[in-house]
Amino acid sequence: MGVVLSRVNNSCRVASREPVNTSQTVSSICDREVNCTDSDHSSIIPIQNKVCEPEEGLVPAVPVTTCVEKGYITPQQVYNLLSAEEGQPALYDPYYILILDCRSAERYEDSHVVTARASVTVIHPVLGCLISCIELQKYSIILLYAEEGCSPVGSVKATTDSPDLQRCFFQLSGLGMDPVILLGGFSAFHALYPFLCTPRMVLLEPERHTLTIYPSEILEEALYQGSASQASNFRIIKNLHITHVVNATANCPDAFPNTLCYLKLCLSDDAQQDLLKALPLASRFINSALMADPAGRVLVHCSMGRSRSSALTLAFLMEHRRWSLLHALRWLKDRRACTAPNINFLRQLLTYEELLFGSRLTSLNDIRR
Repeated sequence: MGVVLSRVNNSCRVASREPVNTSQTVSSICDREVNCTDSDHSSIIPIQNKVCEPEEGLVPAVPVTTCVEKGYITPQQVYNLLSAEEGQPALYDPYYILILDCRSAERYEDSHVVTARASVTVIHPVLGCLISCIELQKYSIILLYAEEGCSPVGSVKATTDSPDLQRCFFQLSGLGMDPVILLGGFSAFHALYPFLCTPRMVLLEPERHTLTIYPSEILEEALYQGSASQASNFRIIKNLHITHVVNATANCPDAFPNTLCYLKLCLSDDAQQDLLKALPLASRFINSALMADPAGRVLVHCSMGRSRSSALTLAFLMEHRRWSLLHALRWLKDRRACTAPNINFLRQLLTYEELLFGSRLTSLNDIRR
């Protein structure tokens, strides 16, 4: 895990906000440059590693995931759980996730993960479980955390470092629950996502509806995907240290053109939209931002953050991570469950995969399931 950067990079002010001209060829888009101007200087983000018409296809790679001890969940996974949307933000449902803070009452009152409850209010060291087993079964996820900790569940070190957490874990497991533990504890989560920690107790549904729902984190501290409303929320932009935005909507204006670097693509979420002219441009824009010095952070958005933005994110993962469409889609859905490119976009992404790798690696049946 890295540490949250303590700056917002404003060196790149205004970038090509002109919509993609769909009469252009794929190769002409690959040759374009995205210009960013600042009051003091001008910088150019070059379009690198042309693959629009490759002489030889890319060599496919397989995503590498971090190995996590059984029973644990990473801070990034917790962030994405708190950001999940299924029709509406999942966090608005009081039974979506039960978060138990297994630290002292003083630590809890000082700051805790949003919606967390003090574990003693659910599992008392003397009284046992204060919530019925039937009530516990209503929760989709039960998450526990201590101040720190990453030792295997049940080990001597884990029991010594966080006895209250271990007791809660095994008591819940004995009741037939399947709790998970936050890897690195509260300190690791707070270091990365301090804006999702609060001294307030937020439990009831009306209180939950006041919470800010963040874009999904696709690549750690680098690439995010979300909705137009999230892209226009400056609190979100500031907290995530976003520097570059890909706007894939036809009607939503760039929210902060004097602060962020934008790529505006006027796309429609329908069966007639031609994506093949936009995919390489979006892919290069994202890669240039992430490879800059200092590295930028990119938010890709459409109206709801499901179809158009997903197609552009997938194209980047395919081209610059060298993942097949199937691997890229699995990766994306693991981090943003509401990912749903329309069938027209899926077919064009299959064509793009063949263009990049020189052969079709994924079948439509594989990705329609």
